[in-house]
Parts: sequence; structure tokens; C-alpha cells
Amino acid sequence: MLTVAQIDLPMNTKKRLQEEAAFADSFGSFTRENIIGFRQPVAMAVSLILPVMGAFVYSVGGFASISQIAMPFGLSATCFLLGGWYVNRRAIRDAYIRRTRARRDAKANLRAGVGEHTKLGLKHTPIFYEHEHGVICLADSGDGRTIYFDVDSLEQDPRWFLYINGDMHRSLWTWIRLMGSGTVSNFEARGQRLAKIGDTPYVEAPDAWEAISIALNEPQDGDVIDHPLSDVQDTISRLI
Repeated sequence: MLTVAQIDLPMNTKKRLQEEAAFADSFGSFTRENIIGFRQPVAMAVSLILPVMGAFVYSVGGFASISQIAMPFGLSATCFLLGGWYVNRRAIRDAYIRRTRARRDAKANLRAGVGEHTKLGLKHTPIFYEHEHGVICLADSGDGRTIYFDVDSLEQDPRWFLYINGDMHRSLWTWIRLMGSGTVSNFEARGQRLAKIGDTPYVEAPDAWEAISIALNEPQDGDVIDHPLSDVQDTISRLI
């Protein structure tokens, strides 16, 4: 059974949203921080090795020895840092896009100031479909309707870790839907397990998910589909 109540945002949620809304880096400064900041192992290694090596060389040979090793060491470090940027350039760009989108959504959610606290008691085992970027979760929400979750494994979504641990099979789900962006937040799954964790179908073709989305009227994460779970499952089975 699905129950929904409007609530003020909890303080921990507000704090997290304020931190996300405060993100103000340009793409250039974000990239520099990821290349030469402590987020990169090479930059961390350089920052640790350089002062130790400099002190050692100075104690042995003085300033003349330091000048002799400074150029080759600096050149090597630069090459490693540029190599790290080249390998991680797409990941850095995607991370910046996620942070920018999170900032926009956080501002909208803070302006709204409220959310929908939702509780779903499950009587039947939910259904899962894995794909390249995460997992689709479907559960019977009662009254011939189905709740739809699109969990992204790349967004550090806590539901992904609950799914990996098998806790999404538990009988009681609660979450808050933020009213500014419609984002699902504060998701929890508890209670008894409804079934043993089995193999989850993996859907490889992106075109299949596009067709499924259209067939289900393009639901968003957290939407309720006006069809029974069995009908939704049959629709997906025909398209994958």
C-alpha cells in the first residue's frame, strides 16, 4: 500500500542541498582541481615526494644539486599529470555536469522547501532489470498501479548500494520526493526479505529501453504507472 504525506524538508536533507547549491566552480577550475589537486594520485605523489626529495638533495649537494634535478623531475611530473588528464577527461567532464545539475536541482528543492514523504508496504516481490548505467526497479503500489524507480549506478545513489546488498528486496520502502526537482531522496528499505536474491535480467540494447519508456508513457524516477505490475512486466518482456 502506498501512502503519501507532504512534509518540511529534514535538516540533514537541507544541509546536503545547501552544500550542493554552493558548488560554484567553473569548468576550468574544476578541471584544474581534478588534475593538480589531491583528487589525483599523481598530484598527491608529487606533493609528497617533492619536499622530501628536495630536502634530501639539498642536505647532500646544496642548491646546485637541486637545480639539476628540478627540471627533469618537473618535466616528468607534468607528463604524468597531462596523461592523467587525458585518461580521465571524460570522467572529469561527466562529473562536472553532474555537479552542475545537482546545484540547479538543489536550488529548486530549497526554494520549494517541502517534499512528499512516501511509504510503500510490499506484498509481492519487486522486479529488477539491470542496464549499463544502473537498474530499473518496479514494485506493486496497490490499486492496480506500479511504482517505477530508475537507479543510476554512476550517481552514488544509495538505492544502488541497497540493491547490490539485496536490501531492495525488503518489504517496506520509504523515501522523500523533493518537490523542486522531483528527485527521490532519503530512500530506506527495511523489514523482512520477500524472496531470495536471484539473477536479475540484464538489458543491453539502449534502443530497448527507449521503446520500453515510450510504451510506459515515459515515466521518471519515482513515478507511479497506471498499470498493474504484471502488465508492466509483460510489456517489458515483449520489448527486450
